[in-house]
Amino acid sequence: MPNSFQQSSPLKTLAFLRNGMRAKEIFIVLLRNGFNELIDKIYNPNSLFRHVIPKPDQSVTIWKRIRITCEELGPTFVKFGQILSTREDIIPAPLVEELKQLRDHVTAVSWGKIEPVINAELEGGLDAYFSEFEKKPAASGSVGQVYCAKLRDGRKVAVKVRRPGAAREMERDFEILTWLLERAAEKIPELADYDLAGMLAEIRDGVMREVDFSFEAKNSAYFNSVNPFPNVFAPDVVSAISSKRILVQEWVDGCQPAALRVPAETKEKIAAAGGKSLFFQIFSSGFFHADPHSGNVIITPDNRICFIDWGCAGTLSRKMRYFLADIFAAVASGSPEKVLQIVLRTYPPEDRINKAKIESEIAVVLRRHLDFETSDGSLGRLVFDLLRVFTQQGIPLPRDYALLAKSVVVMEETGREIYAGFDIQTFAQDALKTLYVERWSPKTLAHDVLWGTERQLAYMREMPESIQRILWKIESGEARINIDHEGLNATRLTLDKATNRLSLSIIIAALLVASSLLVCSSAIGGGTNLAHHIGIAGFVVAAIFTLWLIWSIVWRKK
Repeated sequence: MPNSFQQSSPLKTLAFLRNGMRAKEIFIVLLRNGFNELIDKIYNPNSLFRHVIPKPDQSVTIWKRIRITCEELGPTFVKFGQILSTREDIIPAPLVEELKQLRDHVTAVSWGKIEPVINAELEGGLDAYFSEFEKKPAASGSVGQVYCAKLRDGRKVAVKVRRPGAAREMERDFEILTWLLERAAEKIPELADYDLAGMLAEIRDGVMREVDFSFEAKNSAYFNSVNPFPNVFAPDVVSAISSKRILVQEWVDGCQPAALRVPAETKEKIAAAGGKSLFFQIFSSGFFHADPHSGNVIITPDNRICFIDWGCAGTLSRKMRYFLADIFAAVASGSPEKVLQIVLRTYPPEDRINKAKIESEIAVVLRRHLDFETSDGSLGRLVFDLLRVFTQQGIPLPRDYALLAKSVVVMEETGREIYAGFDIQTFAQDALKTLYVERWSPKTLAHDVLWGTERQLAYMREMPESIQRILWKIESGEARINIDHEGLNATRLTLDKATNRLSLSIIIAALLVASSLLVCSSAIGGGTNLAHHIGIAGFVVAAIFTLWLIWSIVWRKK
């Protein structure tokens, strides 16, 4: 089991009290949707309330119940499900299809709650920067709301404002999710092979980046700085009045791809511009829009493409881009052995693997996509299938490859909304040829040789000093060997429970002794004074604690 959860859960003591009401709400929704066995395994809540919750409809599939649960639990879980739907390499296909149906059905926050956020971020308030500001949101999502406004200089802008408390609510929900997954990893052996902690941390980082609008502003500005296509762009950001909670950018007039009403020739050119741009992003700049669905694409009246919502973007290093080029070349040759050899060379696994089995799985994927160069098959699906094989066989690849596959799949769908005959593979092949020329150019080769030589010389220069530091630590007795004991979580939990019960028993005993002394002293003094009442109250509290302790012990045994 990955040791990411070996550290103590953040949902402890005060944190538990802080998130207790929300945790209870999550448990109730899980129980209502038929996940009582899961709750029993990871928590076993000592509450009779769970027995009066109505039973779920057994005719509804578990995948649909997961999707319904995410919708009922609100924005954080909707985001969680949306991001999981992009991980076709690790999530079962039926669940992916259900999670794809998740949408941000969020009721707009009233202007009275949004205006204080704007005034807190903008010194001088709205009037200092805007000549007009429509108080009815043009769009509303789980993280922010978008308003149409006009700057003092006359520019029309879109103002995206973070919903009040959105970051705090998401932090709270992720604390609870971390605790739930920690318990699940400890209690359910079937989950031991999945890096739940790593997956959740990855998703949390992505979601919290979307909450911070400064990331979106930087991504949008960076895309415009490296984009060579005049007919493709991202909205210009007004950085002087943008912050973590407010994003001000140019207002882009236009329509979504499905609403485009132009001749077929024009549609083909627009779709081609989108395909060329995407593969330039992937293979040339190494920075790409990770969610170019039709809602994030605007076609302007002059037939240009605007990519909006840059909160989710992927990054590929030069090594990763060259790896993709090698993989596609091996796929085109139809050789499972070459594909596996390239993967093992670039991302060697930590544990032993069954090469014959992996090659067999890759061969199945290649047969499914054998006509990859000429058919209407999905290039993104090919990448997803390969990622699934590698992950299941113990060779997990970086998250950005899954983002890339999702981006390609979504762009294929968006391109076909614009033009029915859109074939994204043509643009992939053109981009790969460009990357091949760049990779093997004399300039690139010379750079690699010089960089490799410089790096080796640096290692050689630092080696004597590193060896000397090790020897000094050994001589001074500071050298230590750390041993990590695995599989002790169950023992730790048992000790925690025993210690808690012992502490409660001591408290009960102290209450009984103190209450007895108070009652006796009041009896000796004659009459019922304040000490007598305090003593009786102490007996009642001790009795309650005793009954609760006995009930919890008996219930746990059951």
